[in-house]
Amino acid sequence: MADEDLEESEGSSGGLLKVILIVIGAILLIAVTVGTTLFFSGFFEPKSEADPETVLEEMEEEIEQTEADLAGPGPKTAEIEQVFLISYYVFADPFQVNLKGSRKIMQVKLGVSTYYDKSIMFDEEEGTEGWIPRHKVGIRAEILKILRGVNVSDLEEEDYESRLLEDLRLAINSTLEKYEKTTSAPIEEVYFTEFIVQ
Repeated sequence: MADEDLEESEGSSGGLLKVILIVIGAILLIAVTVGTTLFFSGFFEPKSEADPETVLEEMEEEIEQTEADLAGPGPKTAEIEQVFLISYYVFADPFQVNLKGSRKIMQVKLGVSTYYDKSIMFDEEEGTEGWIPRHKVGIRAEILKILRGVNVSDLEEEDYESRLLEDLRLAINSTLEKYEKTTSAPIEEVYFTEFIVQ
């Protein structure tokens, strides 16, 4: 009987020893895995102590570079000034009408200005005419229609000239918008370069 108890105690201690060895092996395996991971990730490398001012200067340079990249190329002032120069055109032939309800004659010469490209608006070369020369007949007809509505008493009003010029500008732009299918008013202003009433 004593022999049986001895065998049972030896069998139970052998099973316990196996369990302890498995647990220790698992702990060692986890430790080796964690250590290897930390080693390859650079955890054990000595850390360099950088000067805070140097780090700050590097960050400021990086911010400036980022802002410069976002801003894109610098301003092209000269090109912009060339594109947005105002151009003028003077109608060669005067506009002559009888004043409404009078025997007097009004003769005016007109000029116009635009920020559109000068060649697009005013080029008079045949085959590449600008908008004004191409539609000169329609523009002249609209201008004459407005001028025929002027009477002597209108000319005596203080701000009539500026209102008349605005009406002419609207008429010219309306004609250009109709035939050139533009959605903006290309003519900025209309000017009297000559104004005679006889």
